[in-house]
Amino acid sequence: MRTLIFSLLFVFAATIAQAQEITQLEEAKVGFAPLDADIFEDGDSFTYTVNEAYTGEFVDDPIAFMKANFDIQSFIEIYEDRGYDRYNITFQNGKGYLKAEFDNDGEIVKTFQKFKDIVLPLDVRRELYNSNKGWTMVSNKYIGSGRGDLLENEVYKIKLENGKSKRSVKIDPRTVAKTSVASNN
Repeated sequence: MRTLIFSLLFVFAATIAQAQEITQLEEAKVGFAPLDADIFEDGDSFTYTVNEAYTGEFVDDPIAFMKANFDIQSFIEIYEDRGYDRYNITFQNGKGYLKAEFDNDGEIVKTFQKFKDIVLPLDVRRELYNSNKGWTMVSNKYIGSGRGDLLENEVYKIKLENGKSKRSVKIDPRTVAKTSVASNN
């Protein structure tokens, strides 16, 4: 009896398994186009409101974000009939902006970026903490500029409070040590 029940279950399972039809699906293409959102044009200047995949993606490295998500050659093809020799494009989000100037070949001529109340890089945080113990950061601003896609000038302007006392600190991230040695302070 047991053999009969197992045999029937096996035949039933084999019938169902053989009746299943395999469907071949076509390839699905998924694209990421964060800069196809809000575009504002003012003369030869264009402003894009950046949509990030995750918070801080743009602020972490604005130039790399722009290079990865903005096709300047396609942009120039659209506006080449206007005869511009330079294209001023601003990429902005709620924390700040990156202004980039491109020549008519699509090369970056210069950049300027300004952000406020951002997460400071680890080395800058360590420097700030070690040189201002007992103080609390109230706000910060980051300003950077350069030629091409290289930053030549960077500075963090940080406002601190300690009770009723207030002070401002400027930190150049290029002067902050990238490594530290353990100490017993």
